[in-house]
Amino acid sequence: METTKPTVVLVVTRGPNTNARLAVDERVRTIGRSRESDLALTDLSVSRHHLQVTAHGGALRFVLCSGAAPVVIGGRPAERGEARAGDTILVGSTTLSVRAMPDASPDDDAGPVSTDVRTLLTGAAADVTGLAAIFELSQILDTATDRPGLEGALTTWARAHVQAGAVGFVMEGEGPEAARLALKPNDVSERTLPGTATTEITVPSHGSALAWLVFTVPAARAGDAMRRLLLLAGRLFASSWVRLRESQVRDESNEPLRRLAIGSARAFVGSSSAIEPLGKWIPKLAASDVTAVVVGETGVGKTFVARLIHESGARRGEPLRILNCAAIPENLIESELFGHERGAFTGAVAARPGALEAAGRGTVLLDEIGELPLASQSKLLRVIEEKRFERLGSNRPIALHARVLAATNRDLDAMVAAGSFRSDLYFRISVVIVRVPPLRERGDDVVTLARQVLSDLGESAGRRIDGFSPAALEAIRQYPWPGNVRELRNIIERAVVLGDSPMIALEDLPAVVVAARRGARSSPDSDTVKLPVPLDELEKRNVECALRVAGGNKAQAAALLGIKRTALYYKLARDAASD
Repeated sequence: METTKPTVVLVVTRGPNTNARLAVDERVRTIGRSRESDLALTDLSVSRHHLQVTAHGGALRFVLCSGAAPVVIGGRPAERGEARAGDTILVGSTTLSVRAMPDASPDDDAGPVSTDVRTLLTGAAADVTGLAAIFELSQILDTATDRPGLEGALTTWARAHVQAGAVGFVMEGEGPEAARLALKPNDVSERTLPGTATTEITVPSHGSALAWLVFTVPAARAGDAMRRLLLLAGRLFASSWVRLRESQVRDESNEPLRRLAIGSARAFVGSSSAIEPLGKWIPKLAASDVTAVVVGETGVGKTFVARLIHESGARRGEPLRILNCAAIPENLIESELFGHERGAFTGAVAARPGALEAAGRGTVLLDEIGELPLASQSKLLRVIEEKRFERLGSNRPIALHARVLAATNRDLDAMVAAGSFRSDLYFRISVVIVRVPPLRERGDDVVTLARQVLSDLGESAGRRIDGFSPAALEAIRQYPWPGNVRELRNIIERAVVLGDSPMIALEDLPAVVVAARRGARSSPDSDTVKLPVPLDELEKRNVECALRVAGGNKAQAAALLGIKRTALYYKLARDAASD
């Protein structure tokens, strides 16, 4: 009797009967759980007589037996059909690989077998085994700050949860192993290592580029649940890698601007008794993660102090995000804080992270926190307490890793008493209250600061500047500086631009500063003061200076002068009438 030469072989690549095989020719062969089947499977999700197969040329034809569940081929269920070499068929929880007979030699046991991701995630075997392990992996990947950290976290996890002997990382085009893998983007590859009881499973990990993770695991554990677990691990690793790269690119793009910030990464300037406590507190605050409130008048350098706290501690390599609560419309403040998803509100055309998310493991400074609306104060309190928040339009919780600092020129105690600031939020953020003294209390520090500011501005001056004349320094020392350091910087910058000589002279300073020096020199004793100009004129000049420092903002100018806004309007109307 003439025999038919087999042209196709079916190899069990996944399931209880891994490596079992069946040579198929034109005769009908049966696959099922029955011992009488030509390929007997011990998979409980397979029917006793599940599938009949024949081979015609290089193709495998199959048809289901009566009552059997559909098989899966190419990610789709089927009751009958045709498969060719390279295709995979999922029967219950068992995966069969179709190979052409000339390629099905015994030496193939060590070769790779590829399976499409859709097949692996489809069928009765697609369970949720390992969900707790995936949650743990997500948490430890979230703590990594660079690629070696990500790879180390994944390796530690794999050894603990899948008994992996080794974990390899293959980026597209990196090393000779990339060429050996030769995988399609959505392939999961597996091969038994010759002479060992281990299996090498390779899963895709696509992030900003094609990449694969190679796990070496005990062959006895290489079931479908293991493969799905490793597949999800690859997806999580890719997501973390993309997040890390986006954060690095964002920080690199912001670094030139950070370096241009005057005062960045320098000690607080001054040696007066008023500033001495601040110099002692900053290193202690930098070494901790407590929330703190920096208080002081407008322009004293509250933002600078917060920056110094950030850059003196362990978070200095992470972003510093400054959110000015007074400059953001009330209806957008929560979006700026927490971020939003696309369509969360009118105008939200794309998803966007907020300051708390963009800061990563850095620091968020909530400047002018006294201007934060009451409704937003309640949400901010919950975030600080629970260390979690959600973007607007989303219910997905995001962990808060950033440190929160606050700054204000308002009297928060009075606001709490008046009911315009939540007492619970105040007590939560004011673990430490840092007061920055005004310039008028700092004595000769003003001269030191003036020289420092001039040094910072010297490179952009476009001309040689050697310093201040003695008369100019005396005027700077005598002036009360209602606008504090911000006003000092503005006036010195004005002198640099308008002056002509290598020294900043007295005539380069505004009249209100010059008048302060003349007033001090004309005082014969402590009981008699002779003003160089009438008091009304001095008051008028002081108002003009405050408006100039505040950029024309009357509310801020009134705060600089220490008067109510209605009093400022009265003085402006009086001065206009006298003109």
